[in-house]
Amino acid sequence: MARRPAPARLRRAFESLREILGPRDQVFQELLLEQAGLAQQAMDLLYRYLTQPSQDLGQAIGELEERGDRILSDIQRALREALVTPLGGSDINYLGNALDDLLDQFEDMVTEDLALEAAGVGESSYEDRQFGEVLEALHKACNILPEAMAALLRRPAVAEEKIAELRERYQDGKRAYSLAYAAIMAGRDDEGSARTKNRLRWLRQHLRRIEKLANAMAGILANS
Repeated sequence: MARRPAPARLRRAFESLREILGPRDQVFQELLLEQAGLAQQAMDLLYRYLTQPSQDLGQAIGELEERGDRILSDIQRALREALVTPLGGSDINYLGNALDDLLDQFEDMVTEDLALEAAGVGESSYEDRQFGEVLEALHKACNILPEAMAALLRRPAVAEEKIAELRERYQDGKRAYSLAYAAIMAGRDDEGSARTKNRLRWLRQHLRRIEKLANAMAGILANS
């Protein structure tokens, strides 16, 4: 039996509902994408900072972190007011908090590193290539992050590929970290290497945040 078309009044009601709810869905997408973009920008600054530390770069990372805090507040306020969300409310809240935590860690790393410098812990002469590979892997992961978030929210068909790229960069960084840590622990434990070990520890924590984000995104995609 052929299905009868919906009455015009019912179709208009559905169209009106989409007009009301559609912009609200868009709000969450825009906020999460903006937050992912801030993480990418902050990582670019951190990359520069680790090449040539400066108070100005540290302050710029702090300003991005403050913007991230405001976005998280906007996400949480929008969740309280929303009738319908593009993802589960708990998923949106988790992604927002995870991105905010990553920004917090970037700022905390630079704040601590500048404090070590002020305390007289100098630059390290340690130049093992694995340290640079950890940093490169993290940098690449943060460059992928906005693309992966956009795919999750707007292009689910390609999201799996982008999430897989995030995981690959995490694994690259994890392997390089293990080699770098082994090499630096085998060396002489002077003030310079102490500062490098601290930087390496922070980079490992950043990579773990990337891993958690990738796992959360994969779980959301699987359940959508």
